Amino acid sequence: MFTPNASNSGLNIHPADPHNPLPLYYQVYADLKRLIRSGVLRPGDLIPPELTLCDLYNVGRQTIRSAILRLVDEGWLERHRGIGTYVLAPSNNAQRFFLDRSFSQQVEEMGKRPHSIVLKQSSGIIDETAPEPLQSQRGAPCLYLNRLRLGDDEPLGIQYATIITEHCPGLETFDFNTQSLYAILSREYHLIIARITHTFSAASASPHQAELLQTMPGTPLLLVKTTAFLENGEPIEHTLSYYRSDRFEFTVVHTL
Repeated sequence: MFTPNASNSGLNIHPADPHNPLPLYYQVYADLKRLIRSGVLRPGDLIPPELTLCDLYNVGRQTIRSAILRLVDEGWLERHRGIGTYVLAPSNNAQRFFLDRSFSQQVEEMGKRPHSIVLKQSSGIIDETAPEPLQSQRGAPCLYLNRLRLGDDEPLGIQYATIITEHCPGLETFDFNTQSLYAILSREYHLIIARITHTFSAASASPHQAELLQTMPGTPLLLVKTTAFLENGEPIEHTLSYYRSDRFEFTVVHTL
């Protein structure tokens, strides 16, 4: 039997902030997930109705639906026609790795502490050798950043990033061992990542990659080519990421 949570007012909901660079639906999605993971909303609890959530989060109904749909897709909620939407018991969500958000957000949602080891960092200029999505920005200054990305102390991937620094001078002075690139761009430079594209292909671990990822040479890897764009449509970052495909499930959620 599904029973509603005792009091909507006792949920300690964090209303969406229109000045936050994160989309409104994502703010609602993240806050509802916080309530589930903290045990405020427990397995079997019905979440408040959509119209109630609209009032609590101060957003429109489509925003609420988009947030709920994403949680349903990820296995946190289940909808029953004529009954409502209720919280599911925990499953293997901690092992699911979603690619439609920053690395730090992904790893935190896996229940792990994200951090990095900078393997190489240097400054340069976008030229004919730059990745194709950045060719429109030839002549712009850039930062080359090669990092081993970890969740707790477990290597999850190797990333080779090219970041255009025309709108973020001094970016090279930040500590990328502990700080998120996207968080720095938003907090320090007020740059908002409005769109991210991914291209997927297969690869196998070279001896060097295998050593970094603590696996065997030839282990299957998932190669993800990522390009991030600003609100004005300009590309700002292109990254080649190599992830161990034998250990994690990779998922992309499209919210309409």
